[in-house]
Amino acid sequence: MNLKTYPHPELIKKFPLEVKKLFDIFGDDIRLVGGSVRDLLIEKNVSDFDFATKFPPQEIIKILQKNNILAIPTGIKFGTITAVLNGKNFEITTLRKDQNQQGRHCDVEFVDDYFLDAARRDFTMNALYLDSKGLVYDYFEGISDLKKQKVKFIGDAYLRIEEDFLRILRFFRFSAEYAKSLDVEGLKACVKQKENIKKLSRERIRQEFLKLLSTRKKENLFKILEVINRKKIAAATFSSKLDIKALKQVLELEKNPTSKLKIAALFLDKKVNLEILFRAICATNEEKKFLRFLSLSSKNLDLPALKQLLAFYEKTLVIDLYIFSLSKIPQSKTSYLTFLQNFSLSKFPLSPKDLIALGFKDKAIGVAISTAKKIWAESDFKVNKIFLIDYLQKSYSIAS
Repeated sequence: MNLKTYPHPELIKKFPLEVKKLFDIFGDDIRLVGGSVRDLLIEKNVSDFDFATKFPPQEIIKILQKNNILAIPTGIKFGTITAVLNGKNFEITTLRKDQNQQGRHCDVEFVDDYFLDAARRDFTMNALYLDSKGLVYDYFEGISDLKKQKVKFIGDAYLRIEEDFLRILRFFRFSAEYAKSLDVEGLKACVKQKENIKKLSRERIRQEFLKLLSTRKKENLFKILEVINRKKIAAATFSSKLDIKALKQVLELEKNPTSKLKIAALFLDKKVNLEILFRAICATNEEKKFLRFLSLSSKNLDLPALKQLLAFYEKTLVIDLYIFSLSKIPQSKTSYLTFLQNFSLSKFPLSPKDLIALGFKDKAIGVAISTAKKIWAESDFKVNKIFLIDYLQKSYSIAS
């Protein structure tokens, strides 16, 4: 062990009141750990503050209850108790060693040594501890790697990944956010173990991949996705390559695209089997509906076609469809996107009650509404209720 300590008393000022209270309660027997320490050091916004302590779980609960703080045993098997202060959650976890680890499953041994707790973590920058006085404890050169913008596994990268294959995707996700380039040894280990990603649940893969896609560092993201393609990690994970060119186009046209649109850009094309894709990305029902809509909608999205779509679907959905279309078949003109973004749709003049009054019943009501909306769109949304009723009366024998 080569413990290094660094005084950072200025960080104390950045502690929320709840963090200060927990430090007051537990004193020198508790430290902040992981992401909050890392992000405080680089002046990045921190949303989650996690603690590590020598106290066993039951003792943590007693201390919190004694101080009238709600204690929830969210992961008591792994030593984690959630303290709820002012409606905010703070995880407090007993120092531990993980043995016989297989993904999320392992044999836990509680310890009183911060070094042993640090040694079980994934990356050096995630194994930093911070006490109430602002002293940072660094067991694996995490601060040095953080300054150099290097995401490095603790110890042997291959063994770290073997403990949990999700760390392959975490390596890429953290590298996109914190690294200038990919650590060579880490990348070698990820490539060597890539087939083991298939052993993970689709849900875990999905969560980690979406976190990767959410990074604001676009250029880093594109470089890493290129590596994931080139090293066939995408093929091992999703059984397909990623359409990075399409994603780039989407991000050029839309500053904050939804995760659904990013997924569509990366995975959806005319050859894809939707049911296989749904399983591969563990698609939600909302995503399935969205991807089916994109795959079935007209590829000829000229202005008349877009107006027809606007008559039937939400504007945001039509915009997503148009951006997706541009990402797959880049065109010289994107003036329709400006039209869509500035478009304001008036209320459709007819209601089902109007059609019932005309004598339409059951499915005929929906058919008539659909017909009327098409005429409405063709008129640039200008025809009124009287015109549409007259049109339907002349077009359908049911109306007299």
